[in-house]
Amino acid sequence: MKKYTTEFKLDVVKSFLAGEGGAKLLARQRSVPEEKIRTWVNHYRLHGIDGLRPKRSAYSAQYKLQVLSHQDREQLSSRQVAAVYDIRNPNQVVVWRRNLDAGGVEALGSRKQTMRPEKPERRCPAPPSKVINDSAQALREENERLRAEVAYLKKLQALIRSKRSAALTKRA
Repeated sequence: MKKYTTEFKLDVVKSFLAGEGGAKLLARQRSVPEEKIRTWVNHYRLHGIDGLRPKRSAYSAQYKLQVLSHQDREQLSSRQVAAVYDIRNPNQVVVWRRNLDAGGVEALGSRKQTMRPEKPERRCPAPPSKVINDSAQALREENERLRAEVAYLKKLQALIRSKRSAALTKRA
């Protein structure tokens, strides 16, 4: 990920605001993703030059929930709500939303609070002959299941045909 200086960001934002080109044109001229230019402009409009300076923050679960509820209430995009709350990476809001949907409020806790358990030690793979036998057995079981399914469908079709023919003979 490329880092951009505050002066560079300010220069791009001022060019945009001065009407020297849209986000797409400036993105091509300066070799910057168009989304970044839009994000920088939003941050600059809301927070001034401080919105363009680097920021390292750890957010509490309560703060994350506040941001997400504001996003829901006001029907804002991730980029818009990130600009309002001066969150430099709009994708962070998307990650918070995904975590909230998957694990509830507890999942919004900081990483330090929810340390992941260490990965278990890797075990040696099963001997190849056993793996082959297991896959052959699985194929046999699947084959049996498919045969039973085909037989069931044939009987069902035969039953439907017999009911139709019985209904036709009653009409005649």
